[in-house]
Amino acid sequence: MDGIPLSKPSPVFIMPRFPSSVFSFTSALLLFAPLVLLLESNTHAGEAQAWQGRADITFSGTSTLHDWSGKVAAQPFLTRVSTDPGGRPERVQASVKIEAAGMDTAEPKRDENMRKAMKTSEHPLITAEIDVPAGKIASDLRTPTQLPMTLTLLGKPLQVTGAVSSFKQQDGRITFDLDFPLSMKAGGISVPSVLYFIRVGDVVKIHASVTLTQN
Repeated sequence: MDGIPLSKPSPVFIMPRFPSSVFSFTSALLLFAPLVLLLESNTHAGEAQAWQGRADITFSGTSTLHDWSGKVAAQPFLTRVSTDPGGRPERVQASVKIEAAGMDTAEPKRDENMRKAMKTSEHPLITAEIDVPAGKIASDLRTPTQLPMTLTLLGKPLQVTGAVSSFKQQDGRITFDLDFPLSMKAGGISVPSVLYFIRVGDVVKIHASVTLTQN
């Protein structure tokens, strides 16, 4: 085994130790996750780390009558980080799923219309797929600033990039916030006007509070 002498060590030869590296890496939660930012963690070169993730999501929009907002929780997800032979973070991967029917605005009629617009019976899940080089999340591999992902709504993939803020890491636990705007038109979501004059704004603001816990 690495670093353990042979049972009868030779006076002129000692089994060498293979180097291990201390490295930093970035995440996400989506979104969803994947969520997905792991920094200053110890691991051996070439190994992958796994972190359990959860994300509490809020969304808000506007209409000609009043602003509105809602919330939904993502299903528990797993974030994996692979490293290169030198032990540096190389790639971040996560798959985050959200039950569309679980989106709640605390207004039953509005929720009913939202589920119709989201076609939840045909497309029950919203997914966020994260599979990106670590350098695209944190250029210095220490300070995460953004999280590119593929968001699938109504079966249609969208490329979005969330802004990362409030990143904290302590005792095997990471928390951060993720924010990005979402165009309903780009996502294929069509919301009919109410009474012909109440119209919903196209842009929805998405905010996710993400927590990752090291396995």
